[in-house]
Amino acid sequence: MSVPTVKSGPIVPANAGQAPPRLFKMFAALSATNEAILRINSKEKLFQQVCDAALQSGNFIAAVILLREPGTDNLRAVAGAGNDIELRARAYSVSASSPLGNGLVGIACRTQQPCVSNDLLNDERLKSWHQAAVRAGARAAAGLPVIRGGESVGVLLVVLDEINALDEEAVSLLTRMAENLAFGLDNIDREEACKRNERAARRLAKMFAALSATNEAILRAKTADELYQLVCDAAVHVGRSLAATVLLAEPGSPWLRAVVGTGQIVDMGAVRQSRFSVDPDNPYGKGVCGKAFRTQMASVNEDILNSEQGRPWRESSHQAGVVASCAVPLVKGGQSIGVILFFVTKSWAADKEIIALLSRMGETVSAALDNLDRAFEKVQADGRIQYLATHDELTGLPNRVTFHQLFEKSIRSAHLHGGKSALLFIDLDRFKVINDSLGHEAGDALLIEVADRLKRCVRDSDLVARFGGDEFVILLDGISGREQVAVVAEKVLATLLPPIVLAGHECRATGSIGIAVYPDNGNDVQTLTKNADMAMYRAKEEGKNNFRFFSAEAKSQSIERLKLEADLRHALELDQLTLHYQPKIEVTTGRISGAEALLRWTHPKLGNLPPTEFIPLAEETGLIIPIGRWVLKRACAQNMSWQSEGLPPISMAVNLSPRQFLDANLLDDIDGVLASTGMPAHLLQLEITESVVMQNVERAIRLLDKIRSRGVRLAIDDFGTGYSSMSLMKKFPIDTIKIDRSFVRDLAKSPEDRAIATAIISMGKALGLTVVAEGVETAEQGVFLRRHACDEVQGYLFSKPLPPEEFSSLFRPHIFSPPLQPDLSSPASALKRDSAQAMRLA
Repeated sequence: MSVPTVKSGPIVPANAGQAPPRLFKMFAALSATNEAILRINSKEKLFQQVCDAALQSGNFIAAVILLREPGTDNLRAVAGAGNDIELRARAYSVSASSPLGNGLVGIACRTQQPCVSNDLLNDERLKSWHQAAVRAGARAAAGLPVIRGGESVGVLLVVLDEINALDEEAVSLLTRMAENLAFGLDNIDREEACKRNERAARRLAKMFAALSATNEAILRAKTADELYQLVCDAAVHVGRSLAATVLLAEPGSPWLRAVVGTGQIVDMGAVRQSRFSVDPDNPYGKGVCGKAFRTQMASVNEDILNSEQGRPWRESSHQAGVVASCAVPLVKGGQSIGVILFFVTKSWAADKEIIALLSRMGETVSAALDNLDRAFEKVQADGRIQYLATHDELTGLPNRVTFHQLFEKSIRSAHLHGGKSALLFIDLDRFKVINDSLGHEAGDALLIEVADRLKRCVRDSDLVARFGGDEFVILLDGISGREQVAVVAEKVLATLLPPIVLAGHECRATGSIGIAVYPDNGNDVQTLTKNADMAMYRAKEEGKNNFRFFSAEAKSQSIERLKLEADLRHALELDQLTLHYQPKIEVTTGRISGAEALLRWTHPKLGNLPPTEFIPLAEETGLIIPIGRWVLKRACAQNMSWQSEGLPPISMAVNLSPRQFLDANLLDDIDGVLASTGMPAHLLQLEITESVVMQNVERAIRLLDKIRSRGVRLAIDDFGTGYSSMSLMKKFPIDTIKIDRSFVRDLAKSPEDRAIATAIISMGKALGLTVVAEGVETAEQGVFLRRHACDEVQGYLFSKPLPPEEFSSLFRPHIFSPPLQPDLSSPASALKRDSAQAMRLA
């Protein structure tokens, strides 16, 4: 081991002198240190034990442990043994610019290496030690750094009475002693942290019990004073506060008066003899009681005896043994009427969760005060409680419990009179996207608006209820048949369709409706609700924003859907997912400029499933996050694999789902994939649908900027299906827009689609963007797009999506693009020729 030393005191070789006996003692001291680490749970005791052990390990005359003082370059002695008085009294530093920092201690602490002097009296760098060394009989010394978490926190200093007494093995053992000391300190800290957590858990459990006892007190109390006393009792006897008292404001006065209390401090009369004010200019109003009263928020003083805030109560608190307190406001009718003052320990006052529970206790008592004033007000409060038990607090609609009761009544009535009733189960489409992107306040506002719109769709005799989350139900009584129900369902869809402004953004929240009819689809609430839910999921799977009646087929599909979800959860680990790649063709040159990665699932029983059958399910269940991460990595890895085979570099397009775009780990996933695959960032293009970025434009711009800053290219997919404008598109840091296939499909015969496609191409050119048309399947479409300067095309005219090994075969010397002018003399022959040319790519 290499040990830095002062030049005049070299380390003696390990076989010199009487090393074996001395080393035997040092081994014994090291063992004693290890035993101390296992046995001692106090840092002070551990320090002393190490010093004692070091002193007994050889011809040492003194041993001292010094620790760094936080925020300074100084070290102070915390323990010592032997002739240590002068050592402990000296000043030490770790600064190389200070004379106090160039001794053994400073050098060892600074370099994190043992520093040894085997001849103190002839060591020129330790001149300031010479007189003290002569007085103490010291001839050699060593400083051993104590290192924790890579930082020097102190030094073990040992002094001997003979020169050349510190050989390599002795220094090594002393170093291990210092290392074991550091380990012991870490161990003590870990144990103390565990104990703190256990104590905190016990404190919370007690306070939760006190909160529960407060709720019981509200039910038992007949007067406000009785309630106050029961709450103080609960805080002390159940919650284990030191004491608790209620102070109320005196009418027309700035003073608070103690009315009830529990605990030894209260029994001693210390609280009643103290003064408390609500006046901020009064010294007695600057404490926790005055502050809580004025702000209507909890106020805490963690150290009454030493804080300026606690000065007026310092003497009385000292006499009563009180160190910390917390006051929570009592509010009635929006006005503060008093406070509950809790006397607690410092650890309780510093625990935010405890303070939160005390605040809740105050809020609970405040909420109960109005119930204790007059019988009429109590009746009103009982009515409110009953209302909340039967209605949704946010929307004011009947809740699930009330819905069940009224539906059962409707079924009994229909059965008695031979009639029919219908249940419409409504689930909002894309509510989670709006709620996650615009925030819960926007989500709540949307639910309130939806509830109002639904009520306008039905008769007064019909029931609209909130089932939970973004689910609503409508109960129609006395219906004549399915046609009548369908009219209501269509009215609901039309009523939900108009946009609503949320957080400054125009949003549309469509709905998917499932319908079950009594008695055709069930004879009880549970069966009818379940069947309507199944039909609703079928409506979602078939495109959303529509309705479906329950059928035996829907039930079978729902069961199959559950099975498919279970299978999808295992598809990744069973290697059932694959990627196919569809080329993008550069119109002007006809060459392959990129590929889009498209997911495929080879189901062991159902065979090859198209994405439309499982992507919506993955999105809904959240499985799209791990699947999307896999797709991104596999596509980038494949692109690099093609390059290693000699293929030219091409752009790789990967679709991001709405849920992926909202995932907090998206940027980390992108960074990780690029790093692990080695693919250059500019070869990756992420495609996001127009509707996703329009949900929260500000958030989308921030996230897209972060992605773009990495060099990754961005494309807006399905462009033209949303509501973006040219002025808004300028704000997005995108490279490409893709014309939705719905506008490409009828280019040959639809003037409207030709106008839309032309406008999109023109807008893209004006913004300097690459324009890609997807879904190109005919030569006529290709000719139109080429003639109007579309940059790239993609579709079955050129190639279907291919597995990776077939995709690589597309790279041939010549790729023919559709002709600029079709053969007008023979349209059929032109189509045949263009199709033949395009099929050479397939």
